[in-house]
Amino acid sequence: MKAYSKITAGLAVIRSQALAAYRLLAPRGHTVIMFAALFCNLVVKFFHAHRTGHIPEYPGWILTDVAILLTVEAALALLCYRWPTARVFRTALVLAAVICTWSGVNAGWLIRTGTQILPHDLVPLFRDPFFVAKMVFRNLRAMPLASAVLLIPSAMALAFFFSLLARPTVPTYNRRWFRVRIAGALLVSVAAIVANTMVSNLGSAQIGAMGMRYNCQARAILAFILPGYRHLARDDFRNASRELPRHDGIPIARTPDAANHNIVIVVLEGVQYDCTSLASRQGGIAPQPGQTTDGLTPYLAALADQGVSFSNVRSVVTHTTKALFALLTGRYPSASQDISETVPLDQPYASLATIVEKGLGFRTAFFQSATGTFESRPGLIHNLGFDKFFTREDLRDPNHFVGYLGADEFALLDPVADWIQSENSPFFITILCSVTHDSYVVPAWYGPKADSQEGRYLQTIAYTDRFLAALDARLTELGLAEDTIFCVVGDHGEAFGEHGMMGHERIAYDEVLRIAMCLRAPGLVEPGTRVDAPVSSVDLAPTILALLGFETQPMAFDGDNALAPLPSDRQVFLAGWMQQSPAGYVQNDRKVIYYPDNGRVRVFHLGADPLELNGIDLPEPEAAEISRKIVQWRRDTIFKIDESARGQTTLYGSWLSKWSGRESRVRYIGP
Repeated sequence: MKAYSKITAGLAVIRSQALAAYRLLAPRGHTVIMFAALFCNLVVKFFHAHRTGHIPEYPGWILTDVAILLTVEAALALLCYRWPTARVFRTALVLAAVICTWSGVNAGWLIRTGTQILPHDLVPLFRDPFFVAKMVFRNLRAMPLASAVLLIPSAMALAFFFSLLARPTVPTYNRRWFRVRIAGALLVSVAAIVANTMVSNLGSAQIGAMGMRYNCQARAILAFILPGYRHLARDDFRNASRELPRHDGIPIARTPDAANHNIVIVVLEGVQYDCTSLASRQGGIAPQPGQTTDGLTPYLAALADQGVSFSNVRSVVTHTTKALFALLTGRYPSASQDISETVPLDQPYASLATIVEKGLGFRTAFFQSATGTFESRPGLIHNLGFDKFFTREDLRDPNHFVGYLGADEFALLDPVADWIQSENSPFFITILCSVTHDSYVVPAWYGPKADSQEGRYLQTIAYTDRFLAALDARLTELGLAEDTIFCVVGDHGEAFGEHGMMGHERIAYDEVLRIAMCLRAPGLVEPGTRVDAPVSSVDLAPTILALLGFETQPMAFDGDNALAPLPSDRQVFLAGWMQQSPAGYVQNDRKVIYYPDNGRVRVFHLGADPLELNGIDLPEPEAAEISRKIVQWRRDTIFKIDESARGQTTLYGSWLSKWSGRESRVRYIGP
């Protein structure tokens, strides 16, 4: 009974103190919320500085936050001071809440990716909100401490906000004290602006520190006000003139003695080149060891020995939809944050699938272990001209599902073999893996999950190598290995903080750009061949077609046959997917990157600086010329699309596809 009385008394004290605090803070609600926004910005940047080892640079990261948010707070306070009404108070409260909400969103994005968020980064949320919600929930669950730090204060702030919105408390002012407070806030803001100007050229610009120096709220507003601030403006899409050839729009010719090998291409999802066994053999910057002397991917290393490996390949755009388009058409995808490649066409593009179907009579199929709803994949595969499309939904057994996106790759072996054996005719298959995609979970049969995120990622790569070996063994069992071009290639890499950032969407370093690529073509290439020249993902299709004896020059690919001599001055263009992503090109061992965040152009000499830590910023005149060329390349890749068009259709008998302009979405409706 005494214990109960003590608990009751304690709760009463807490309630009394909470009410007293509320009465004190309520008349200054907008100020409280603005300082909460500032606190959120400062804390998350400190967290990022601590985990990346950049504490000395932290003061320079927060100066714009202090200057801008204190100035806005002072402006809202002056507004309420000049017009002390409930309507004005509510207006100030809502403005402060919007700013604070963006701070919270930015905090979550920064914790997850190591970059500050921009409005266009949220575009995928509106394409498939349910799927994105699952991704967000999984990330929150995977980082419980960080999630609690974000969500608990956010919940308290929401309760405070709605309470004040319902019952606003108009403040009274001590004029003298109010003027002193406003003057003090503005003086601190001016001092922060001056200090920011003084340190703007200092710090580790090479490793992403510059991205921390801007204020996320100001950058979001500028992204809407200044069209060029987004790197690509709305008119660039509206006025796009690029039209790609359809399947019947290119000449198809072959040499008389050409081979008729089947084709199997396996696309690795998000596998960092340095995490493959090819890296230790071919000059990776930081190869990851495996459980054997052959590293994490011994089968991949063996495949390279049996055919040709390309040691210097980069993804043209670091996003799966874009990478698939580049790999399978030999042409640049739209290097922008749209998914126009997935909007269904009446006739498919000229692609590897349509060319071998028309020129060789091949049947074609695309298998993926991931769900087909992700980024309207059926629309992309339809546009690439594949006859058959198989996804996680077609497995019809949730026991094979892995995580929110993928499935056990081994569950594809029987469907692939069944399709191959369904007809006695040559074929082309593309298989897209998924287990190496976030959330990095291997099937239960493979063994217990590793403890850390990086450990789980490496585990999925070792698992995928085992799948590649099993797939090759199945081809051998079917008596097809000697008559099949077997190719393994990555879509893009993945960053785990090597340069202070995670993920792959807005990063221009080689942990994201460099990909594995090797192929075996019995009788067509000399085993152990190695190509060290810079190669792009757009080179895969013309390279395979050249092996099969097609005359690729008249097809006017953006890529080249990577097994033929390549121009010594060739520029291999590349870009991130997000609107504000860095973009550039590799030329020999010189890597040139334009950063739209700050307008700088940085050059890395990869031979002397493989870790990309000592880039050199070009002087303004040269930087301006190069940045114009890079932006123009990116602008020229955008597809011409009727942005007023809307419609729907059924694809592969199982997918209802709806589209509007450059956006599309699909729903599985079953066979």
